[in-house]
Order: sequence, then structure tokens, then C-alpha cells
Amino acid sequence: MAIDEPIHEQESLLLDELSSRLDSLRLFREHDEAEANAVLEHFGSSGVIEDQMLKELSSRLPLKHPARFDEAHRRAMRALEVFDRNGARQPSALKVPRLIKPIANKVVQLLITAIVRSHQKRLVRDLRQLYALREANSPVGSDDYQLLATARIQVDAITNDLNKSSLPLPAFLVGGAAISGLLSVVKNSLTGEAWEQYTFSAAFFVIGLGMFWCILRAAGIARSRTRIALDASFKALWEVIGDAGNPPRDRAKLFATIASILLVLVWIIVPTVIAWAAINPLEKL
Repeated sequence: MAIDEPIHEQESLLLDELSSRLDSLRLFREHDEAEANAVLEHFGSSGVIEDQMLKELSSRLPLKHPARFDEAHRRAMRALEVFDRNGARQPSALKVPRLIKPIANKVVQLLITAIVRSHQKRLVRDLRQLYALREANSPVGSDDYQLLATARIQVDAITNDLNKSSLPLPAFLVGGAAISGLLSVVKNSLTGEAWEQYTFSAAFFVIGLGMFWCILRAAGIARSRTRIALDASFKALWEVIGDAGNPPRDRAKLFATIASILLVLVWIIVPTVIAWAAINPLEKL
């Protein structure tokens, strides 16, 4: 008499349902846009970012092009080496009067250093995190796992070396000293004689315009150096990894925005304050 084999009930797991939906989304994207939209609505997608998130979730591959990963990783590491060595160097082609060129070079270099070092630290941090997460997403012992583990270990080894300070002094010390000194000068100037107010206004104009120029030049040089050394290599690496968004961008545009705000302060706010102080002396308040 044959003995019936035991029947094992298949438990329905949320993981199975989620995998089915994501697989359907991937297939529908390739063949049927209407069905893809229906799946998106089922997930509650309502914008470009949500759509991008679902697209990335639908991909199960740790590496989109594993055969090219080692090459892309090595190219990115060489790009970091070149950027680390040259990114914060003193500008070589500033067109300023010879009398103030040494000061202008130092100020612009300081600002370039702040931009490129902060970007370098962020880039290495994000790269290390991406490698670690994709490594955890890979089947243990697989080729993708070995590639990502090796790359992650290499990035771990260089992180401390590339995690350099953006400024020679702690930012809070520099910022605190500058703000304290500036407030003291402003107070003394606004409560002084008329000639002191006009002198302060003229000096602030010159310094403000000078800083505007320095910040704008530093942002432009930093953006150019980042584009030359890093942009293409890291874009290629992100493409090989696949479904990982875009590499982090530098903060050159942020510095340019700060320069524009500084220009507004110089041309609008300061003259307004000086005029108000002339009409309503602070000593009478």
C-alpha cells in the first residue's frame, strides 16, 4: 500500500505579493504603458520621484553591468586621486591687479577648498553607502557580492585619507569671530559721526563686491575642476551599477547663490541701513 506523501501548505507571504507586483511593473514598463500606470496607481504613485522610486525597486540586480563594474570602479578611484591632489590647488589664472593678487589668490583658494573638500567627502560617503547596500542586496558568495565587497573594502580604506577638512580652522570659530567682529564694527560705525558712516559704507561696498567676485570665481573654478576630474567617471560608475539615481552634485551653485545674496546685501540693504541711521541716530534710541 502506497503511503501518501505529506501535503505542505504554501503560506502566502507579503514578500511574494510585493515581488509579483514589482516584476509586473518591470514587464509592463517594457511592453504596456497603460498597465504600468495601473500598477503605479495601485502603489499610490503620484509624481516623478515616486515613479523613479518604483522603477528602482523593480530592479533586483545588484549590478546592472557586472562585467564592466571593476573597470568603472577603478576609473572612479583614479578620478578621486586626481581630484584630491589638484582640486584645492591655488588658482593659476586670476585676472586681478598685481597689488592685490596674493590676497585674492589666497581667498579664492580658501573658498575653492571649502567647495571641493565638502563635495569629495560627500561623494566618498555616498559611494561607500551605495556599495554597502548593494553588497547586502547580493546573494552571499555570488560574483556581484565579491565585486561589491572588494570595492567597498577599498573605499573604506581610503575614506579617512579623503575626509579632509574643508577649512584650516573649525567653521564655527571662523564664523563666530567674523560675525562678532562685523557686528562690533557696524555698531561703532552707525553710532559715530557722519564721515564714519560714509567710510563704513564705502568700505563695506568694496569688501562686499570683492567677496562677491571671489565667491563667484571660486565656485566657477571648483565646478570646472569637478567636471574635469569626477563628473564623467562617477556618472559612468552609477550607470554600471544601475537604478541608483544620480551621483551627488557639488555645491558650486550654492556658493554662487550666496554670492548673489551678498551682492543684494551690498547694493540694497547696507545703503538702506546707513540712510536710516543717519536719519535716526542709534544714540537717541
